[in-house]
Amino acid sequence: MSTDVQKELDDQLEQLKTSISKPNVMLIGGTGVGKSSLLNCCFGQTFAKTGVGRPITQYLQRFAHDDFPVVILDTKGYEIGNQQETSFFEDVINFAVQPQVDVTDAVHLVWYCIQAVGSRVTDFDIECIKKLQSAHLPVAVVLTKSDLVSDEDAQSLRQAILERVPNAAIYETSVNPDLKGLEINDLIQWSVDRLPDGIQMAFVAAQKKNIKIKKDSARKIVLQHAFGSGTVGFTPIPFSDAPLIIANQYVLLARLLYIYQLDGLDNKFSIILKTTVATLLPMGGRYLSAQLLKFIPVVGTTVAGLINAGIATTITMAFGFAVSEMCAKIAEIMIDGGVEEVNKYIQQLDQNFLIFFEEAMKDVSQNMMGKK
Repeated sequence: MSTDVQKELDDQLEQLKTSISKPNVMLIGGTGVGKSSLLNCCFGQTFAKTGVGRPITQYLQRFAHDDFPVVILDTKGYEIGNQQETSFFEDVINFAVQPQVDVTDAVHLVWYCIQAVGSRVTDFDIECIKKLQSAHLPVAVVLTKSDLVSDEDAQSLRQAILERVPNAAIYETSVNPDLKGLEINDLIQWSVDRLPDGIQMAFVAAQKKNIKIKKDSARKIVLQHAFGSGTVGFTPIPFSDAPLIIANQYVLLARLLYIYQLDGLDNKFSIILKTTVATLLPMGGRYLSAQLLKFIPVVGTTVAGLINAGIATTITMAFGFAVSEMCAKIAEIMIDGGVEEVNKYIQQLDQNFLIFFEEAMKDVSQNMMGKK
């Protein structure tokens, strides 16, 4: 593998990570409500142990990490039914609804956690939720530890909230990873849908549970790249230079690795993954040179062996979709399996990529020709 390929990919990844804005997710909940379990289920970490925290107010702390795409604004626990409620409301809720001098502390989403055990929602909870909604903040009510109560009790708690906040978005979550987090995927989708486009990508990348959301985001990225600036400068390119078509897709590859959070793995297979993926760039070009006429026979008769912008678009789309499918497979293995299973898959990464790439070339080229 060319060291230039690896360096270019690393440079693009670094530029990407430093340029993307991070969303701030405010986590509200009383003592022992299960906020850490919720974060671990969604993001694969609790932040208190891995993030760098700094106090913002008396009851609010900001947790951030240079290598993680989301910032958590976490509230300290408070006890229901005493003077702390008033102090907490004035400190945290008023902070959330007012414009911040430091824009890095602005609240983009609120996850309001209520423990399902006990099936009780307080007047204080309702007051907080309504105040946050009045400021047009996206608020999701998260019923934590829902796997520890009966369906009837969980439904009763949900109904009690809806009676007082009819438009509340409510999601049940679990402390048991084997239950797949109950409605954690729905909570993630709700959150993504309510984030501005500029910071949506970072949240999609950070969450670990919903692979479908990652694939949907990856598809948008591939299409943007294929039909936008990604095809500029590709016309004309001789077949002998076909590897350059793939080699020019560093930005696309970096964005896809970022979405699936495979750009900076802490596991021992991180170097293997990045090295092999970087190798796919020239390898994809060599494969393309040998296979292009098989999928797009019109090339040889109409453009005299030159790859035009339409064909370059097809190649970019196929390459992007193949990488996305491969990354999605790795992400799924990481959820259901472990390091050993991922290692086995990565050892055959080049073969797996060619399978995905050939299928993508067939699908994309047929669709492209079908539109003509």
